[in-house]
Amino acid sequence: MNPILAGLLSIMMLSYSAISAGETKTISTASIVSAAASASCIDYQIVGVCFWLDCGGQCKIKVSPKVAHFNPDLVVSAQNGVGNNPWTEANSIVGTASKSAVNAIMSSLGGIGGDVETGGNRGGTDKNHQALKFKSADAIGHPAATITIPYRCKSQSSSFYPYFISGIDTLAWRLGVPEMVYPQALMPGVREVGNFPSNTWGSVYPRSGFINQASDPKAAAVIAQRVADIVTRGGQPHVYSALKGGDSIQDGMKVWPPAGLKENDEKTGKWQMLAPVPSSSCEVFGTNDLVSASGWGGGKLATTGNYAWTLWRPYKCCKKEGQLFLYSIDFKSYP
Repeated sequence: MNPILAGLLSIMMLSYSAISAGETKTISTASIVSAAASASCIDYQIVGVCFWLDCGGQCKIKVSPKVAHFNPDLVVSAQNGVGNNPWTEANSIVGTASKSAVNAIMSSLGGIGGDVETGGNRGGTDKNHQALKFKSADAIGHPAATITIPYRCKSQSSSFYPYFISGIDTLAWRLGVPEMVYPQALMPGVREVGNFPSNTWGSVYPRSGFINQASDPKAAAVIAQRVADIVTRGGQPHVYSALKGGDSIQDGMKVWPPAGLKENDEKTGKWQMLAPVPSSSCEVFGTNDLVSASGWGGGKLATTGNYAWTLWRPYKCCKKEGQLFLYSIDFKSYP
């Protein structure tokens, strides 16, 4: 064999071995909680003060600090096939339900929307490099979402609760009905992850499982963004449970929850990768990687085609110090 070619093959094999050795194919509840505890994503700050009217015999004004931080709200996964959520404990529950729902609905439709197991991947036999891909997706309450800590803002999310299971949302997720006719889906450059046209990972609309993106990690990231876009809003044409609601007093805290997630905007939420390459930091999807040799997806490719992230979202709150909340003052904007 040509010595140069042999050398190149050796380098390629070493690189593949290094990537494979670092790949996390499945994640556990314990590892998800541990990742949240060690992450730099929380960004805890004191941002203002709250004023309360306390009338315990004699009325007086009390003050409490207003804090702000990010909460780990959801574990969002994007995977090949049905029932392949990399979160093992969650998959044992939602995987079976998802497969049953898909089989029942697809059988009644005569197979429209693609193969039940693969979802109808098109464009070639290599699922990691074909342009047109299909991924199933789940959004489940983060296991640390309901952990109670003093001066921590209560999350809108309930741990382990299935907010979105694409198998149950089969009609909309596989056929794109009715979102394929929305203006956002028909107009290029609208609601893009990244910057259109120079650097786009894909569009948020239509919020379905099909995406035209050669990079598998980027395709999974856009799918996760679509799922979170649905879940953090009410009244969407999907089968799901919404994370929404205004400010309220819960568990002795006045809480201001975040608004809906918006692509390219860290102020509405950010992502921490759990699989295949666990990360201790957070980011927003859509990084401009045009000058990078390996691209954003370099080193993040899952050989299984299954990915998972924690979605962190910003909250503000203050401790209840009286019977009546009066008002609050913010010293600084957040996030």
